[in-house]
Amino acid sequence: MIKGNHQRSEYENYLLVSDKTKTLRGTYTHFIKTKALMSTLSSMVSKQSNTYIYNGESYVSSLTNSEIQKIQSAFDFGTYNSSIEKLKYIFMDIGDRLF
Repeated sequence: MIKGNHQRSEYENYLLVSDKTKTLRGTYTHFIKTKALMSTLSSMVSKQSNTYIYNGESYVSSLTNSEIQKIQSAFDFGTYNSSIEKLKYIFMDIGDRLF
């Protein structure tokens, strides 16, 4: 348990979320990949679009902007929510199941 005024890092928050799901792996490599993907998805949300580019390929997201915002919130606060499970659809789209 973290006590005091310690501010958790993005990686610590990722580990807290990944510990509650089989969708994510709790390694630093997977954290970096997920962080890059979430940056791309957040950019998509800010543009009010449903398309995103990942590793030079264009994709149409099956997730709503609201769902993506809930996923980002889980990572921001290190608190699992069921929206995390919807990342599997993005992973299938991009053909990478090793997150």
